[in-house]
Amino acid sequence: MRRLRFAGIVVYCAASLPGQTTGTRPRFEVTSVKRNLSGCLQGRGGGGAPPQGRLSVTCITVKDLIQAAYGTFANGPAPDPRLLQVIGAPEWIESKMFDVNAKPSGEASVAQMYGPMLQTLLEDRFGLRIHRETKELPVYILTVAPGGSRLTATTPGTCVRFDPSTPPPQPRAGQAPVALCGRTSIKRNGQTLTIDAFGIQMAQFAGVTLSIRAELDRPVIDRTQLNGMFDIHLAFRPDLVATQDGSAALGDTGPSIFTALRELGLRLSPGKGPVEVLVVDRISQPSDN
Repeated sequence: MRRLRFAGIVVYCAASLPGQTTGTRPRFEVTSVKRNLSGCLQGRGGGGAPPQGRLSVTCITVKDLIQAAYGTFANGPAPDPRLLQVIGAPEWIESKMFDVNAKPSGEASVAQMYGPMLQTLLEDRFGLRIHRETKELPVYILTVAPGGSRLTATTPGTCVRFDPSTPPPQPRAGQAPVALCGRTSIKRNGQTLTIDAFGIQMAQFAGVTLSIRAELDRPVIDRTQLNGMFDIHLAFRPDLVATQDGSAALGDTGPSIFTALRELGLRLSPGKGPVEVLVVDRISQPSDN
C-alpha cells in the first residue's frame, strides 16, 4: 500500500494525545518487540479475536500499532470504526514487520492493552512522539447512487460483534475461529484487487476498507445514511485513477473502484472535508529483545 500524500490547511491542533500527559502511565510488566523476517507466511497480524490476558500480534507494521493505540482504542472500550491516517513518519513504519508480545502485571481489558498500554509501549520502545490534527483535505464522498443500494444485508447470526471488554474465547485446536462482524479479506491477482467484507457497517466500510485497504489516494467519508450490516464483494483495478467527476480515467481497460461500487448501487465522488490525522513528530527503530 502506498503512503497517502496530504496537502491541506490545519484547522485544529490538539495539544496532546491520550497517554502523553504527566503522571503514572499504564504499562505492561513484560514486553518483547522483535523484527519479523519470516515473510509473514502465516499472514499478517489482526483479523481474529485477540488473546485474553496479553497483547500478542505477529507480522504487524508499526503503522497498524499506532492506528490501534491512538485511534481505534484511544478513547475507551468502544472501538471507533475509523482508522486514522498516519502522516509525517518514515517509510519503514509501513514496510517493516514486527512481532510484539506484552503481558500486564494483573488483569487488563483488551481496550486497556491495545489503547493506553500500547501507547506507553510505543513511546518507550520506539521513542514515539505524536500529535493529532484535523485538516481540510481532498476526500472521496460515498453516497447511494440513483436507483438505490443493491448491497446484501448480513444474515443475522452469521457473525459476532466484537466487544473489547468481553472478547470471545480463543478457539481450541481444530476449531474454527469466531466469525467477527466487520472482518475483511483482501486478495490480489495481477492488477485486480478483491475485497470481501462480512458483517460490516458503512462507516467502517468507508473509513477503513475503502480509505485504507482499497489503495485510494484520499480518505473516504460515508454519507450513504445506510444502517445495519452488509456483506460486500468488490473486484477492481486500484491503478485506475479518478477523473474530476469520479469516473475511471482509463476508460474501459478494466473495472475501477468507481465502476465496482456503482454495480452495488453506491457512488464515490471527489470532494473536500475535515479529516482527523495522526502526525508523527519522532520515531526510531527499536533493538530486538
